[in-house]
Order: sequence, then C-alpha cells, then structure tokens
Amino acid sequence: MENKMTYITILGVVLFLSPVLHAKESVEKILMETKMLYKKAAKIQGAWVTTGKLIKKSEAALKKGDRPTAEKLANKARVEVRLSIKQAEEQAQKWSEPSYIER
Repeated sequence: MENKMTYITILGVVLFLSPVLHAKESVEKILMETKMLYKKAAKIQGAWVTTGKLIKKSEAALKKGDRPTAEKLANKARVEVRLSIKQAEEQAQKWSEPSYIER
C-alpha cells in the first residue's frame, strides 16, 4: 500500500510539473521564428531597424553563452516584429495617395 501511494505521489508531481517543464521555448526556436517574421516584415516594407539590432544582440548573447539575456532580447524582438507587421498591414489598408498627385 505504501509503494502504491509513493507511485501515485510521484506520478502526480510529474503530471503537475510537465506543463511547466515543456512550456518554455528555446531561444533558438524564438530566434528562428523572429527571423522568419522579420523577413516577412521586410517584404511588406514594415521592418523596424531596432528589431534587426535586437536579433543581432540576441544572437551575440547566445554565442557568448548568456542564455537569459539572449532569451530576453529574442522575446523583445519577436514582439517588435509582430507589431511592425501589424503596423505595415494597417498602413497598407488605410493609406492612399494625396489628392494633389496626378497620374
């Protein structure tokens, strides 16, 4: 009976912690996604210069082995690139040539 309770307790702890253990994304995965989105932003003429700098700084921190800094910078770059895409798409929908331009 005691062994059964031990197994149940261990199983409960593992099941409780498994989402926490798997929830954290790797820095490499974040950077890969961010670079892909940055290319998309550049294609629609919406890439922000600061985002490119953040990506480079994150890669440099990762090379040095400073994973916490690299992750922080990569997450910040990912947020920026998503916002830049949203901004570019909204501006593309709402922008029109000024009335004084004749074609």
